[in-house]
Amino acid sequence: MKPTTIVIVSIVAILVIGLAGYYGYSSSVQQQPTPAVPQTAAVSRCDVSQTVEAPGTLNNTSETEILMPADGTLAEVLVQAGDNVSAGQVLARLDDKSKAEAEIALKDAQDAYKKAYNYRVSLNGLQWNENVIIQYDNGRQVPVIKWQKGYPDAQTIQDADNDLALKKAQLEEAQSVLDQVELKSPFAGVVVEVDGVAGQPYLADTLLFKVIDPQALEVQANVTQEDYPLLKAGQSAVVYFDARPDVTAQGKVDRIVPKLVAGDSPTYDIFIALDDVPTGLADGMTVDTNITIASRQGVLCLPRSVVHASSSDQVVLQVWNGVGIEDRQVTIGLRGDSDIEIVSGLQEGDQVVVR
Repeated sequence: MKPTTIVIVSIVAILVIGLAGYYGYSSSVQQQPTPAVPQTAAVSRCDVSQTVEAPGTLNNTSETEILMPADGTLAEVLVQAGDNVSAGQVLARLDDKSKAEAEIALKDAQDAYKKAYNYRVSLNGLQWNENVIIQYDNGRQVPVIKWQKGYPDAQTIQDADNDLALKKAQLEEAQSVLDQVELKSPFAGVVVEVDGVAGQPYLADTLLFKVIDPQALEVQANVTQEDYPLLKAGQSAVVYFDARPDVTAQGKVDRIVPKLVAGDSPTYDIFIALDDVPTGLADGMTVDTNITIASRQGVLCLPRSVVHASSSDQVVLQVWNGVGIEDRQVTIGLRGDSDIEIVSGLQEGDQVVVR
């Protein structure tokens, strides 16, 4: 074998032995595993709100009944149920006989009031004068105070005042009857009931019409006995309408009724005033409400699903620091519907392990 060949073979053999030794050594050393990055949720800032859910219905708060002003007959009825009317629009008219009777009753009431007024004024010109008369009683002089003859006493004046007040009330009533010979809508709204028929006689105070303001709506909702202590007037609410799922409305708790509602489960009525009433809604429609009983704005927070808190405000959470996991003692605040307020122990951006 040539010397050159021997050198080449030797070099190759050395390389093979070296590589074999390297791989053998490498295989004998245990590989250290790379830490797995856990699933985390970042601490952020948000608004935390705690709410109470309460189903309910819409109630109309502006329904007015229009009554027959006096015994008489309707000459004509000018509206039907469902008609939109403006303020002051004529709904019906009484016949000529009813109008004449109302005019006569007003004239009689004016005369009676004038007579009572003049009589009461005449009493104002009289004065209380005292006469001191000296009488003798067993030799003693006794002064006796007497009212001068013809001057009114206190009861006379009181009776005159009462009679004048009565005559004034009767005059105002007679004027009101004449003013209602034409029955008019008191405000812009919708006629929801018509009970009057043209040509028919009616007694005074018979119901003829009902008119409502369709925008005058409030929410009557029911809350459970568990939620009742959490509610108070003035709390804000969001209202969702089954008839209009495309809109929501803001409102406030207006009043709370501390009386048990009859039913299978104990509930209580609350009433919510709406800031604005969307169109397309009506009395009796069903709604759902979310009433905010507590809130914090712009605080550190985590999703409720991340923080498994007991009744205590202290909880231990695991935080990923980029290399490993460490435990943190955390103080929590308001427990909202979807988020929990972080009071201390974490900073914005910290990665909390989701368990």
